[in-house]
Amino acid sequence: MRFFVVLLTAFCLSTVLFAQDRVFNYTYQSGVLGKGEKELEIWNTYRTGRSGFYHRMDTRAEFEIGLSRNLQTAFYLNYTSKATGYEVDSISEIAHENDFSFSNEWKFKLSDPAANMIGSAFYGEITVGTTEFEIEAKVILDKQIGRVTQAFNIGFEPEWEWEPGIDEIAAHAEYKFEFNYGIGASLGKGWVLGAEMRNPNVYTDGAWAHSALYAGPTVSWAGIGFWVNLTLMPQVAGLRGKTPGQGLNLEEFERYEARLLFSVAL
Repeated sequence: MRFFVVLLTAFCLSTVLFAQDRVFNYTYQSGVLGKGEKELEIWNTYRTGRSGFYHRMDTRAEFEIGLSRNLQTAFYLNYTSKATGYEVDSISEIAHENDFSFSNEWKFKLSDPAANMIGSAFYGEITVGTTEFEIEAKVILDKQIGRVTQAFNIGFEPEWEWEPGIDEIAAHAEYKFEFNYGIGASLGKGWVLGAEMRNPNVYTDGAWAHSALYAGPTVSWAGIGFWVNLTLMPQVAGLRGKTPGQGLNLEEFERYEARLLFSVAL
């Protein structure tokens, strides 16, 4: 009987170690999966609140696999659904738009947030869709001291979109910079409570056109072989490109965001 108890305990512990420790949704941490370990992650991001009627849902299905002690890759299937309101001849209409794309991620860990002075990693992702092409690069820094985890990211994302014009297909380029910060405290029994902040910026037509500040609470819970995170992220200030009379940027960004992540070890 003791043999089966020990065997079950060892299996549970190995399953816990199989799951990647991630306590934030928007702010990445330096940890990677061990060689041969696999995870399936489901992302859901809801966005609403622009100058007019606007609702958007982004869903990502991600398969992660550890390639070595410090390197992992991941493959995503992405689906976006948007509903936007507009007026034609004083009649209100709602336009629906759906989009699919594919992404490939690579993450290389340089140092550990607990064993070293600071944890660090490089992150790269390529996204290909029917009308867009994106490259995303991040520098990831994090630190774990006791029950408290902190992380900071610097991100750069050039994006090209193709839209139909009158006589030809028009290409449009945007260059996005984003700064993310997260802090969380472990409450025990797998629970982590914290907060995240993000500052997205958009350069287009050679000018710094848009910038906003988001901040909100985040909660994470890890069980045996899985974890789930929830972050609420309202826009608290428009720093550039403010919508008149709002104090927020509701042309490029949304007033509210919420993201739910669920992961299970395979």
